[in-house]
Amino acid sequence: MRPAYEELPLRNIDCPIQDGERKEWKAVWYAIQVQAKRELAVVEKCRERNLLLPGEDIFTILSERMVKERGEWKKKTEVAFQKYIIAETGDTDGFRIRLRNVGEMAKMLGVDDRIAPIYPDEQELLERLGGAEHVIRYSEGYTVNDKLVVTDGPMKGMEGRVKWVDRHQRIAGIEVMLLGRKVMVKMGVGILKKVSDQPDGKMEG
Repeated sequence: MRPAYEELPLRNIDCPIQDGERKEWKAVWYAIQVQAKRELAVVEKCRERNLLLPGEDIFTILSERMVKERGEWKKKTEVAFQKYIIAETGDTDGFRIRLRNVGEMAKMLGVDDRIAPIYPDEQELLERLGGAEHVIRYSEGYTVNDKLVVTDGPMKGMEGRVKWVDRHQRIAGIEVMLLGRKVMVKMGVGILKKVSDQPDGKMEG
């Protein structure tokens, strides 16, 4: 059973309101669905148009990966969750109204036709993966008979979530949950060696 929303790890925010009083917010994360390849643009527009109140935040989680350019591998970032961005707010109704002014398709998601924050375990996982900068860093590891073992990076310990690995592109597909929905996330991972479990312990670079 999912934890109740009241059990979310909350952060207090003192935010000014128009009548001169101050209102204490409990800031949590909300998933917002946007058009593909418009994730960064929507985040930027929210900031440029001053749609955020003090203490609020909006961002998209990025993922580091290696890209080959002119024969050289270079580390770059790309959107990890395609069609999704994250808002941190305690003013659900107010933020939803302000979001209409972004001029883009942007829908706050929820459960059973009700806008709701993402589940506590989902938020905890996203915070662990992306850290304070909301960037999933590059991981490294090796394979044992095509089974991935991650030795360094945020994917370490998440091998059971791996659905596929593209060694040549240096990426892996990881399945995570967002409001109970299965979402595939591409994460960068370098496979340094292929290890055989045969008695001779054969290794390939």
